[in-house]
Amino acid sequence: MTRILIVEDEAMIALYLSQELSEAGYRVIGPAASNEEALQLIDGVGCDGALLDVDLGCETSEVVAIRLRERGVLFAALTGYAASCQPVAFENAPILKKPVCIKELLRVLRNW
Repeated sequence: MTRILIVEDEAMIALYLSQELSEAGYRVIGPAASNEEALQLIDGVGCDGALLDVDLGCETSEVVAIRLRERGVLFAALTGYAASCQPVAFENAPILKKPVCIKELLRVLRNW
């Protein structure tokens, strides 16, 4: 079963994504609401892919994106901002606009 890490600081969005991915047959890792939590999960249980909310309140998830790239793990960015406003670590990653369309999200995951 493919393990997908969810990094999202808004609890309702994290819960929604977790439920939808579980129903679609993915194993959800997390969700993590901060970089620290996400990095612990990556280093601990690991993941096969990730969904990263770019803006985690007082920090961005750029350090998580960098760690995932170092490990060769694919990820998509979840954001309300334009692609041109994303940190460099998100370059070439799929950008999913919030509110996330589940059909689009599942299409991205299936294409990995």
